[in-house]
Amino acid sequence: MFVFVMATLTDNVLIPLSGFTLPVDFAWRIRLVAAVDEQLRRLRSTGHFEPPRFFGYFFQGDHPVGVTGNWVVTLDALPLLLALPLAVDRLTKCQHSICSASSQEVPDYILIHDTHDGSCWLWRFHQGLHFVEANEPVGSGSSNPLLGG
Repeated sequence: MFVFVMATLTDNVLIPLSGFTLPVDFAWRIRLVAAVDEQLRRLRSTGHFEPPRFFGYFFQGDHPVGVTGNWVVTLDALPLLLALPLAVDRLTKCQHSICSASSQEVPDYILIHDTHDGSCWLWRFHQGLHFVEANEPVGSGSSNPLLGG
């Protein structure tokens, strides 16, 4: 796959990763959904987390992070998750990264995952984060967002 992107650092860049997919249940396999449910229980929420269609993944230093709705969760370093940066490097010929140099910085890009078909793409970090955060967990049978984050 050849990726050619001409843009400044402030452009809203979306990079398709043609042919690269993740399992549609990836967020469950890496325990992102379980981590959000656990946090809801700790907050003594009466609602239930309804996973949205899109999830985001990136690394702050060596720490994998998952994003879904208003939830940003540091994840366990599972082999399936740790393979993502290498896959992105391979697909983009090391031109784009979902990793930051330290845990105090954010990366240039976030990997967006569509759970309907497994497709993935890269988006500039802040625009991609905003896109993924647009989905909110809701209480069972209610249209009111739950408190959380």
